[in-house]
Amino acid sequence: MTSEEKNKIEEQDIVNEMEQELENIVESTWEDSENDIGENFNDNNTEDIIIENESDINIESQSDSKCKEMLARTMADYENFKKRVERDKMDMIFFLKSDIFKKILPRLDDLERILKNTPDDMKIWVLYEWLVSLESKFQKDIENLGIKSFVSIWSTVDPDKHDVMTTVPGQLEGIIFDEFEKWYMLWDRVLRHAKVVVWAWN
Repeated sequence: MTSEEKNKIEEQDIVNEMEQELENIVESTWEDSENDIGENFNDNNTEDIIIENESDINIESQSDSKCKEMLARTMADYENFKKRVERDKMDMIFFLKSDIFKKILPRLDDLERILKNTPDDMKIWVLYEWLVSLESKFQKDIENLGIKSFVSIWSTVDPDKHDVMTTVPGQLEGIIFDEFEKWYMLWDRVLRHAKVVVWAWN
């Protein structure tokens, strides 16, 4: 027999001894556990075990409830965050658009004043017709961008929409008699207040 074969046999013997020792330890531990359970197992212990298990279930149930509550709160916070971001986004867009359109609207006002104050004998001119067409296209363009204009004459004065420039004697208290500028809305917000003349009691 060679030395290599002897070494293999010795190694196998060592492995067998270790496996046997491990089995003995496991069997001994299992027997001790069974003895402890048999000695300590009685009605009171049974009740204790049941109570302990119910307590574990209650703890587990409470933990599950807390997780659901935290999840619901987190989802609500996330939805509020999305709404706040969307609102801030719309506010920024409104600010940028309003800053541009407020510079354009006075030019449209000038064009409307020209048409309003054009003498009747000049309204047959081609230039007048061209200005009317231009004003109409201008109005359609801004409407396509979300802007609407409103005429305030004969309506009740509203501080949220009208700036009263002056008052004139009249019997219709608080009714708008004339306007210098129309009021405009961008989406659902007032873009520019109207400048109006209001009747007041004599």
